[in-house]
Amino acid sequence: MIAIQDHEDSAEIILRPNCSASWDQNRRIIFAVMAVNTLFSTGFIVIGAWLVLPFMGLELLILWLLLSRTFRNLQIQQIVSLSPQTLSIDIGHRRRERSWRWPRNTSYILVTVKPHPWDPLHISLSHCGEQVSIGDFLNKDDSQQLLSTLRRHLPVRHYCEDSIINI
Repeated sequence: MIAIQDHEDSAEIILRPNCSASWDQNRRIIFAVMAVNTLFSTGFIVIGAWLVLPFMGLELLILWLLLSRTFRNLQIQQIVSLSPQTLSIDIGHRRRERSWRWPRNTSYILVTVKPHPWDPLHISLSHCGEQVSIGDFLNKDDSQQLLSTLRRHLPVRHYCEDSIINI
């Protein structure tokens, strides 16, 4: 997902992965599995097979851990801000975890086109040999929209091997 506020000499671009389910929806899935497990575990307890209970609890714990880890990874946010003098990149989950501030006139875009036509572009911002990859989680259309917005404000210095980008 990409949100762009583009002005004549400045821009703010907010990048987030597409997230299909909220945490409330994930909790509902966990509770539904827990209800089914409770129903089955009741049947197993009635016939005397109580050793199944720890495994059903372990299943719920693993499901919760995997869903929470996946949901946390989908909450990353990247903010690219372009002012007339500076380029700033902020990356984090709930707060800014990493940040870069560079002069805009010496910064540029590096673009790598992946071999398969459905693959998104690999876009990096660079300054004096330092590179920050942005939008790795975007789909092809969103990555092309990101590139077209960035091209209005920064020069593109590199394409991968004789590739042509149609924008």
